[in-house]
Amino acid sequence: MTSTQSSFDIVIVGGGLVGMSLAVALAKCPCSMLLLEQNQAAPLHANVLDLRTTGLTRSSEKLFMQAGVWQEIASTATPIERLDISEQGNFGAARIDANQHRISPIGYMVPNRHLIEKLSAQVAQLSNIKILSPATLDSVQANASGYEISVNHNGEQVGFTTALLVGSDGGNSKVRSILGIDAEHKSYQQSAIITNVRTQKAHQNVAYERFTQHGPLAVLPIQDDCCALIWTQAEANVDSYLQMNDQMFLQSLQKAFGYRLGRFIEVGKRAAYPLSLTVSNELTRPHAVLIGNAAQTVHPVAAQGFNLGLRDVNTLVQMLVDIDFNPEYINSMLEEYEQKRAPDRDHVIKLTDGLTRLFAHQAWPVKMLRSVGIRMISSLPAAQRGVLRRNLGLRHFMNTRDEMEEHG
Repeated sequence: MTSTQSSFDIVIVGGGLVGMSLAVALAKCPCSMLLLEQNQAAPLHANVLDLRTTGLTRSSEKLFMQAGVWQEIASTATPIERLDISEQGNFGAARIDANQHRISPIGYMVPNRHLIEKLSAQVAQLSNIKILSPATLDSVQANASGYEISVNHNGEQVGFTTALLVGSDGGNSKVRSILGIDAEHKSYQQSAIITNVRTQKAHQNVAYERFTQHGPLAVLPIQDDCCALIWTQAEANVDSYLQMNDQMFLQSLQKAFGYRLGRFIEVGKRAAYPLSLTVSNELTRPHAVLIGNAAQTVHPVAAQGFNLGLRDVNTLVQMLVDIDFNPEYINSMLEEYEQKRAPDRDHVIKLTDGLTRLFAHQAWPVKMLRSVGIRMISSLPAAQRGVLRRNLGLRHFMNTRDEMEEHG
């Protein structure tokens, strides 16, 4: 272990979207923070080639509003006002208009690049945080009041102490590994193809989720009347879709999606990433906590992963406020944190994994049951409100019954 140079109340390992969101949410706290990010490009520089667009629920909007950064994020946010749910090869679709339920918008689509830029600019202005980038966590050693950590920064070893170590360093979390916390992993044998497309008809702020024989296909509204595409494919098929010329790709997409938006007329650069489920068996250790993808990485169906991580952030911040950031109460707080996060976490894991398995079955009886389910959603207002609550994410965010009823 290197000799200690500095002490921080909180050390956040991972300067991605969840790690930066935590730092921003703690902007007004009476505590010192250190943010470690292994890549030079983040958090201070946005990757202009990042094709991804992030879906934000209303609970995420509320967190960013409380942190004072929503107005900046909202400048490029596209509201989602309606949902269209269908299955390839089955008749009927569930079309849900949030305005009819007095819940609008359902959520927002925000370009990753813009989200990174706004959050990193906000983090850079905080007076209570130190940022090390690029920096990698080398070792962690427990002491009486927290941890001594060793960090490699620009080839030099530096040491710090902290009362609270936060792992927000992704699905392959080094913090989780160093702390000896096991995790369950399951590959879906699928990859998500992501790109942006231009369509003949305007999207009119409708989000489309279509289930195909290979996996879910999401066409989501973004700025300039374009749409973000997330198309799940079996791993064996992904390379062929990436190597197709634009015309062939759009023809294949048209066949899978149909003509709800008219013709697909243009596609941007395509990329793909493998899909898996990773669930940490524990969220906390004394003076340490895992959040975001370090705690759980889920399938992108229903766009729940990042928003689940932001609810991790919200719960952690509120509990730190409740103990007045007193290090003496951190361990008891962390025990309660794990219990509080369990229902939301379990719900999203079961939802995303269950939907993935349900729509993977192509047997005729199962397809008929799915068709009936979609038609029930289409015809029953109560079922529609259930889908909207799932997408809002507010039921694990609100503190009072009145607030929940206000949002449906």
